[in-house]
Amino acid sequence: MPAYEFRCSRCGPFDLQRPMREATHAASCPTCTRTAPRSYAVRGGVGLTGPLRGAGRADRDRVDRARSGEPTVTGVRTGRRLPRSGGHGH
Repeated sequence: MPAYEFRCSRCGPFDLQRPMREATHAASCPTCTRTAPRSYAVRGGVGLTGPLRGAGRADRDRVDRARSGEPTVTGVRTGRRLPRSGGHGH
């Protein structure tokens, strides 16, 4: 059975598994029992084809963050501090 996302106006989003014939029907929120409409959203996930086919979840998440414009840090953490320069004191 497929899972669908619903959005309660009070509690926020929740997923619910239901038959496809009931996909468009509103659902009852599991927290507050209010009626919640189905949320239709395009998922921006990376497909499992192409160069990221063998990539792990962390790598795919990193690519999603880069595509969204969120700053990403690459490389291994060394644990050392960067030297302070006397130039800019922001």
